[in-house]
Amino acid sequence: MRLSRSPSLRSGEYLEGMLSNYMGGVTNNNNYKPRPAQKATSSARLVTILTCLQFAFAIYATSLLYFMSPSIDLRTRLAQQWKQFTLMPPHIITHYQEEYSEKNIPLIPMNSSLVCEQEKIDFEQKKSNDAVMIKLKTDLYKEILDFQSNTFGTETLPELMAMESKWDSRVAATTPKVTVILNHFKRKTLCAQIETLLHQTLPFHHIWVLSFGSPNERNLKSIVESYNDSRISFISSTYDFKYYGRFQVALQTEADLVYILDDDMIPGTKMLQTLAHVAGTEKYENSVLGSIGRILPFRQKDFTFPSYRKFRSKEAGLYLPDPAYGITIDRVVRVDFLSSSWFLSAELVKTLFIETPFTFMTGEDLHLRYYLIFP
Repeated sequence: MRLSRSPSLRSGEYLEGMLSNYMGGVTNNNNYKPRPAQKATSSARLVTILTCLQFAFAIYATSLLYFMSPSIDLRTRLAQQWKQFTLMPPHIITHYQEEYSEKNIPLIPMNSSLVCEQEKIDFEQKKSNDAVMIKLKTDLYKEILDFQSNTFGTETLPELMAMESKWDSRVAATTPKVTVILNHFKRKTLCAQIETLLHQTLPFHHIWVLSFGSPNERNLKSIVESYNDSRISFISSTYDFKYYGRFQVALQTEADLVYILDDDMIPGTKMLQTLAHVAGTEKYENSVLGSIGRILPFRQKDFTFPSYRKFRSKEAGLYLPDPAYGITIDRVVRVDFLSSSWFLSAELVKTLFIETPFTFMTGEDLHLRYYLIFP
């Protein structure tokens, strides 16, 4: 505020009036009545308020950006941590379990009966009463078997077990480590598979239960946890890695051999020992072993392949074994590709990924067969 000077105002009074006006004081001069000056105090208060508002806005903007970030979900993270803290019991392995795990002795499942689900798989197939089809299929099988017997040799099970093998479970130094991979989606057969694997004559090294995009993930996880066995692990993902996923996981194994099973396959208690012995022979060490196989149809003149279901067609190939036509297997048969189960060395798994598959949707069995024949 500007202070005007009147002629009657002396220099001392003028200076006193200026100081009083600046400091908010009041003079005793009757002719001059200055107003209290609060401009400095108001400015300081305004600056303080604006600073606080700016700080609050910075905190709000930072929090907003954090919550809107696509890679971070604070609420989900906090909820998961709280759930693990309050609901997930610790996985406790007793000294008894550690000792038995190191010796590869199967553990007795604890409380698994409370969470196990059972599903009966009907292995019985309808018998064909078509005499023409039965003759076509059986004659074709006999023709193929005779050719393989004369060319490669087809051994029976006793003959296979009599062959020399580098994997001898009777000697600790030559006992192979086998990782079993169980791929599950909807079937309720996990308990049946684990039970028979726990009673194998050749103890497994690890069991990896896979659940990729399965609606039954929670139940599968509960079953695995109920066995409380450090050798049995549960691997899940909301994304479905399709048919190649189990082979991609198999690349991570530190075992010597890998046994991949679909959820409709229940192996016998001697399966691991038998397959490991055969895989250790010089003749079959680079082979993939299994229980179900296909011999591809004969290529037609137009370079197409007829369907296996083509009515009364010898060229449609074979599905082995095929009880519908009375075809059972009592010896080794070479097939074009396997289905439902694959037993192979860990090194052979790598051949599946020498080249990128044409599609990851299906065809892993044919892709594997191609690289085993043409490495």
